[in-house]
Amino acid sequence: MTEQTRRSTRLIRIRDILARRSGGVSTIELARETGYSQRTIQRDLAALETELNLPLVFENRRWRIMDGHKPLFGPFRLTLQESRAVYFAMRLMLRSANANDPDALTALEKVAEALPKGMSEHMQRTVLEYRQLPLDREAHENLARITEAWATNRSILIEYRSAHAPEGRRYRVDPYILDHTESGTYLVGYSHSHGEVRVFKVDRILDVETLPDEFEPIDLDRLADDLRQSWGGVVLGESRYDVVIDFTPAVASRIRESYWHVSQELESLEDGGIRLKVSLPSLLEITPWVLSWGPEAAVVAPDELRERVASLVKATAARYA
Repeated sequence: MTEQTRRSTRLIRIRDILARRSGGVSTIELARETGYSQRTIQRDLAALETELNLPLVFENRRWRIMDGHKPLFGPFRLTLQESRAVYFAMRLMLRSANANDPDALTALEKVAEALPKGMSEHMQRTVLEYRQLPLDREAHENLARITEAWATNRSILIEYRSAHAPEGRRYRVDPYILDHTESGTYLVGYSHSHGEVRVFKVDRILDVETLPDEFEPIDLDRLADDLRQSWGGVVLGESRYDVVIDFTPAVASRIRESYWHVSQELESLEDGGIRLKVSLPSLLEITPWVLSWGPEAAVVAPDELRERVASLVKATAARYA
């Protein structure tokens, strides 16, 4: 992201905050919410007045937009029920966040300002709650660069540190899909270095450089369908594992009431329990899920998963011996 782009994004962000805060906002608050210094914020406020002709008023050490001059936003409209759906989605995303995402919080604020007071207050509480998370500006800028390249079909050069290699390596990638799951945000794209489509966890991307080259995306519908076959939605693989897990009667109703996987089959057991069958390209993601059920779940097949879970359970028990 160029300095000019960063500045423009920051000015829009400050303008949006001012438009929502009728009682005004201090430079200290603006600095905290944007992650920039007070000196930078003061320069930006001057630019909003002189370059963008935004009429600002400074009183009681707080900045606000002059009455009657609230900026107009785009023609984006949501019904009450659509807003509720957006709120749920944002809550799920933020729940797995380990850092402040200013863009997500801004989006939630924009939805909140058009809603009835009660619902708006719930959303604002969510914003305040997650604003307490630390802001990793470098990681946020990396994600912004990836997003821009993804939106414009441009290749990127990333420095990536895998879970098994402490040193970062550089890869040229065509970004096909960005997705967020409970375990984090993932980039799916064609790696020229590997000669195949790979999945990269965004948290492990140390640096991003946007290249001038454009690319033609492959059949993204097919790629998205391949990803849906994995348990967590972000693993690609040619293998197929027919997984069978038996659950006790104590949790049978919880298994029945949830949708777990596109291939799932449920079968009632004689003791009141339930059997879950799924077909997966990898056992990586489902292993910790099975362990999370403790003694309420027992792997029937495949043997590889059964042995892996049994080994981990024994190792865990040994630590408490």
